[in-house]
Amino acid sequence: MAYATRNRVLRCLEQDVREAALAECERVEFEGRTMLARLGETANAVLFPDTMVISALATYRDGSTIEMANIGRESCSGVGLTLGHPEQLMTNEVQIGGAALEMPAARFESLKEAYPQFERVLFSTVQAVFYQVMVSGACNGAHGSKQRLARWLLTMSDRTDGETMNLTQEFLAEMLSLRRATVSDAASQLQDAGLIDYARGRITITDRPGLHAESCECYDLVRDAYDRLLPDRCD
Repeated sequence: MAYATRNRVLRCLEQDVREAALAECERVEFEGRTMLARLGETANAVLFPDTMVISALATYRDGSTIEMANIGRESCSGVGLTLGHPEQLMTNEVQIGGAALEMPAARFESLKEAYPQFERVLFSTVQAVFYQVMVSGACNGAHGSKQRLARWLLTMSDRTDGETMNLTQEFLAEMLSLRRATVSDAASQLQDAGLIDYARGRITITDRPGLHAESCECYDLVRDAYDRLLPDRCD
């Protein structure tokens, strides 16, 4: 069965390739904080997010984790499989619950061989994800907590089609690698400026242009990179 999709990786494929890929997918839904794959496990499927967001986590010896990247509808999981390494180099966990299209790893490999354009698009996706990781690393060192929070909220809104998100300060602190008190102060500043409304773990973007202006340029850098590398053929 073929599905409609808002995933950028699938939408930038030529129609015949996209239809072949969609025919191999199954629509799935996940709750937030669901563990998808752990470090060292063999990847058995690739997920093309629609409204869900995946966190790619580095795992340390003491069991602690830190987010290296997050993957929404502009990308897909399976970086290792794309590069020929089925063993997970990172842990994947659902950051924000929602829908995705799931493709078995065996069918993913077959499509790479059958359709050169599918493989080329996947390598463009890997390039975009690596660029996102590098920009995020630079952003963490160059920009303040308020700018980083604004950027993160805009990105999540893009991926979920919503201006309202259920996000606790503890969760935001984990995703942004900040102290909870720092997140609280940054959110209060954005709320005082009339850009968001934040109460009881629920954030609503009330002034998107204003929040965009408050964000650092990293938001546009990453978004522009995905637009260039993965142009939407369904527009």
